Formats: sequence, structure tokens, C-alpha cells
Amino acid sequence: MKLNPPGVSVMRGCSFANWFLAILCAGFLPVISASSAVDSQTGAKELTPTEQWVVARLTAGKIADLSTHGEKDRKLSANFLEDLLMGELPGFKPPRNQVAISGAIIDELIDLNSAQIPFAVVLFSCQFNEELNFDNANFTRGLSLSSSSFFKRALFHSMKVGGDADFPRARFKGPANFYGIKVEGGTNFNAALFEDRATFAWADIAGKFTAENARFGNEQMEANFGAEPDFQSMKVGGDADFNGALFEGPVDFVRADIKGGFTAFKAKFQNKKQANFASMKTGGRASFYGALFKGTAQFGEAEIASDFDALDATFQNKASFFKLKVGGRAYFIHAQFEGLVDFRFVDISWLDLSNASWPKLPDQVLMQGMNYRYISRGLEKNEPKSHEALLELAKQSPYTADVYTNLEAFFLREGYRADADKAFIQGKCRERKKYFDSGHWFGWLGSWMLYLLVGYGRRPWQAAIPCAFFVALGCVLFAPEKMEPQNPQDTPRGYNRFWYSLSLFLPFVDLQASKVWKPKVDRTCLRNYMRVHTLL
Repeated sequence: MKLNPPGVSVMRGCSFANWFLAILCAGFLPVISASSAVDSQTGAKELTPTEQWVVARLTAGKIADLSTHGEKDRKLSANFLEDLLMGELPGFKPPRNQVAISGAIIDELIDLNSAQIPFAVVLFSCQFNEELNFDNANFTRGLSLSSSSFFKRALFHSMKVGGDADFPRARFKGPANFYGIKVEGGTNFNAALFEDRATFAWADIAGKFTAENARFGNEQMEANFGAEPDFQSMKVGGDADFNGALFEGPVDFVRADIKGGFTAFKAKFQNKKQANFASMKTGGRASFYGALFKGTAQFGEAEIASDFDALDATFQNKASFFKLKVGGRAYFIHAQFEGLVDFRFVDISWLDLSNASWPKLPDQVLMQGMNYRYISRGLEKNEPKSHEALLELAKQSPYTADVYTNLEAFFLREGYRADADKAFIQGKCRERKKYFDSGHWFGWLGSWMLYLLVGYGRRPWQAAIPCAFFVALGCVLFAPEKMEPQNPQDTPRGYNRFWYSLSLFLPFVDLQASKVWKPKVDRTCLRNYMRVHTLL
């Protein structure tokens, strides 16, 4: 197909003779814009040379690559593109039902709201200088806007795509609205740049969602993504990958439902407000290996079917895992927690806190109601060190009895009776301090006595220490020169101060010595102490 040179109109339906006669009659050729010329018979808008060339390439089953053309020759009108994509361009039917254009520039608003697109559409590295509206449009065979730039609003609200929807390396200068889109294949936003708010709430992706190395927001952007949450209630039938992604504003995955795994390796959540994953569900692993959270990291009531991985993750603010459920193992190895950490009522079969660093302020680790089968804070080959670290971690939590009850039960399951006793005693010591702080003096005193005498029942041998002391004290006080027989008429055998002191001190045991001897009558203080000795 031979194209006319730029600047010359193509008059459809007119013979050469009529055209020549018009020149003779008028004496000149009126300058008519190629983009506004109208067919005299049909009233159809004329195509520019660039648009004719695009049609020729597409009709031949080739990509219409405008990237090597000059800037003026890369421009397509909005009407042309709309008619082309909807299959309403007269006489146009591309082979394989695919429209592939590269490097086009569109300066006008594109409105394909609720349009039916029968072709697979590829608009590679195109530039949209005005608003693009694909709201409720139906792309029956797939859509790709790879490396394209959108300088105004890009609207994809409730758009349907019969195949994949790909936006790798796309650049969105204005708001991008993907609210409620439905994609029968997968989506690709790898290395995409969103410089304004981006909304994927209630999106339904049948396949995989990838946004690796994507950037959401910019450094100058205020920490606000608008009223609509980012990925709230999004559904993904496969994996969701955000590896290396950068989030400048608050991000919201509340109630997102990921059938596969969720990965955010070394992702950066820069906003100082929050990254919210509350109530998110995954059918596989959730990994935040090496991730950085500058604001609150919220995982409350999330449900992870497999493992939860936060190895080498950094939490610079509050990290909440309240009621988090993990079907597999949860790894926080080398994780750094700088703010409050909330593990209350988590349900994790295996919790590994090896070499994690914790807040230096007291009461910054909440462990109430934790449910776990295994917990570790050190290398598996060095369990005693790990157990000591766990007890130290429990000290950083506000006191609740169940924290120590759970630790005691865990140590018993693992066969460490001594460590279980340590956990029980440490818990009772924390309870005693609570008595003191609340002014419950009798409770505090009674707790102290139990601790000193028998280690709250877990160290009964401690009672031997004060017993030995008082028996020894009796040996000193009940000296022979201070004693006399109970009955002056008796002639008892020789007096032994040790047996006498022990006889008075032991309950339920009668060594007879206390029935034979007594302090002399003039030893009033010693007689009184004898009664105290017996009571002790």
C-alpha cells in the first residue's frame, strides 16, 4: 500500500478527473488538515498518513512500530485509536485478531468506557498525554501496555480482560485506578512506576500478580493514597510477588485473598504511617525476607497457610502480629525490632526468633496468649542458650501468667524440667513484683516467704538452708550450762545440744531429747525462744 507524503489529504470516493477539475476551477488547492478532512460521499473522517501506515502494517500482520519516526509522525488521533481497537474502522481486520502498536503518541482523551474490544491489544511504549478511560471495557483477548507512559488519569475501573493484563515498566504520572478489574489470566506490573495514588482494591486476578521492583509514589508525595485503600480485598488466584518493590505512601492489603504465596523480598515500605496486611489470607508462604518497614507493620488476624518468613526484616516502628495464624513455621531470624512488638494470641506451630534484636525499653514485647508448639531464640544445637534467651525475652513483656505457663509447658514438652521450673519461678517473681506495685503487702510478703523457703515449691531443698541455720542457732543458745532436766529426780544421760535443738525444731518427729531437758528456770529469754524455735 503506497502512502501519500505527509501533509497531503487522501480523498476517498473521488476520481482523479474530479480532483483535477476542482484544481482548474479553483485555481489552487485549499490547505486541508489531514486529520480533519471528510469524505464528500460518506462523511467519514480521513486518516492521516501515519494512521494509514499503521493500518497497512496491522493488516499485513506486522507490528506498527512508530518509535523510529519523527515525533510529528508518531501521533495518532484518539478517534482513530478508539475505532481501531473496537474493530469499527471500515475494511480493517487484522490477522490473528491482534493490534500491536509501538511508540505512538496520543494527545487527546481516549474514551473506551464500556467498549467491547475484540482484538488482543498491545500498545508498547506509547505515550498518552491526556486522560485514558478504559472503565468497564472488555478486552476479550488480552491487553498489554508495556513501557507506556500516562501523563494524566488512567482509568481501568471494573475493566475485564480475557487473557493477561501486562503493564511492565509502565509509568503513571497521574492517578491509576484499577479498582475491581477482572483478569482471567495474570497481571504484570514489574518495574512499573506509580507517581500518584494507585488503587487495586477489589481486583480479581485469576492468575499471578507480579509487581517486582515496582515503585508506588515518589519522594515528594504526601503520605496519603486517597480514600480508597491500595490492595484492599484484592483476590489473586496464583502468587502475588512484590519483590524489591518500593512503597513511598501507606499501603493497604487488608482482607487481600492470595490463593498462592505472597513474596516481598527486600521490599521497602518507606511511609512512616503504616503498611497494613491485617486479615490478609494466603494459600502458601508469605515472605518478607530483608524487608524494611519504617512505619507500623500491621499483620493482625492475617492467616498464612504455610510459612511466614521475616528473616533479616527491619521493623523501625510498631510491629503487630496480633492473632496472626501461621500453618507452618514463622521465621524471625536476625529480624530487628525497634518499636513495640505485639505477639498476643498468635497461633504458630513453630516460632523461630533466633538472633532477633528487640526494643531496649521495658514492656515492649507483648506475648499474652501466645500459642505455639515450638519456640526458639538460638541455634537448635544450643538449646540451653536459646531457653535463657526466651526467658530474657519474657522479661521484656508486660506480666501475664500465661506467658510463663506457655514457656513452662514448652520446656516440659522438650524434656527440660529444670528450665520449666525456671520459667515457673520467674513468673511467680514477676507476680510478686505486681503485688508490690499494687500495694498488696500480704500477698507480696507471702510470695517472698515461699520464694525464700521453697522456691515456690520448685526448689524444696531451699528449706534446708533456714532449717540448718535455726538448728545451728539452737546449738549455740541451748548450751549445757543453761539446761537442766525436766524432772529433777531423774538422772538423765549426758546432754547433747544438737539433738536437743533438732528435737525441738522437727515437726511430727519425737527424738525424746526435748522431753528430758529444758532451759533453767532463771533463763527466761531462753525459755521464750524455745517456744519460738518449736514454732519455726
